[in-house]
Amino acid sequence: MPTANLDLIYEKWKASLREKDRSREFVSANFDELFDAFNSAGATFEEAHAYLQQAIKVHLPAPGLAKATWKMVKNNPVNSEMTEKEFIDGWHKDIGDKATNSFYHVYPLPEDKDDDKEPKVYGSMSAKEYKLQRRHAESYPILNTEELEKDLQCNAYNPTEDILGEDDNG
Repeated sequence: MPTANLDLIYEKWKASLREKDRSREFVSANFDELFDAFNSAGATFEEAHAYLQQAIKVHLPAPGLAKATWKMVKNNPVNSEMTEKEFIDGWHKDIGDKATNSFYHVYPLPEDKDDDKEPKVYGSMSAKEYKLQRRHAESYPILNTEELEKDLQCNAYNPTEDILGEDDNG
């Protein structure tokens, strides 16, 4: 897809933000509109993802608006233990999270392609993967339990002595 087309869609969306409600309830819808337009235009995951940070930055509130909003809500009991910076950072993070969520709703993560062309013989593993797994598993030492079994059969095994050692009192 030509980048000029995506630039045009982005600029149109950016200009339309002035007329849109940018309150908390409408943030996701605003981003959905942009990413749906990209998807309708045939943009790939990578092409659309390049605009994500720009779109978030454009949607952030102006510093004066953020400061004025803080002055209105700072006495709210919910915000009583917050500083102005924490409030504004939380607001920005919320917008970024909603934008990212909207993006991945329209453009799901591309699946990793399996580079191993061999047929899957052992569950979801190829013969090569199975051999590597077996080699790793066999690298662990094998526990010899014959001596323990003999002690158990003779009732000579006392786990408290083996764990704690000989008793100092007697």
